[in-house]
Amino acid sequence: MRDDDIPPLRRPEDMPPVRSQADLWRYWRALMGPLGFSERLLWLQFLEPDGRVTPSLTQITELPRVPDARLVDNLMMLCHRVCRDNLEGGSVAVLLSRPGPAGITADERVWAQRLTDAAVIAEVPLWPVHVANDQVLVVIPPDDLVALRAAAG
Repeated sequence: MRDDDIPPLRRPEDMPPVRSQADLWRYWRALMGPLGFSERLLWLQFLEPDGRVTPSLTQITELPRVPDARLVDNLMMLCHRVCRDNLEGGSVAVLLSRPGPAGITADERVWAQRLTDAAVIAEVPLWPVHVANDQVLVVIPPDDLVALRAAAG
């Protein structure tokens, strides 16, 4: 995708609703703009039940290479409370960004698996995890997580 093909970033209330995986990819792509990152970040976006993005976007910095179980569990418990108390049926979208070349790393797959597993336990409706680097923005396919669980178990 060329920089002039990036969807326009609008105010949250003016963004199209996220109702599909393709919608979510377009949202993340608009938010990230031209790709290129100086550090590893975890982005959290809460979505209303109708798919509208909320104005609050959270960035978590200083991420460990692989996620600490306590960090991920606490994060998903917080997401559970926000969805339950403020969004009544909303959901959460997550994106990992990092400097470097295209491709999904093994560490990113571990992050996605642990976030997904913690979301299930915490009863958080979580969209598939996306990854952005200096070259591409992609979703981590659910099949990758199934294969990772099978290899670990």
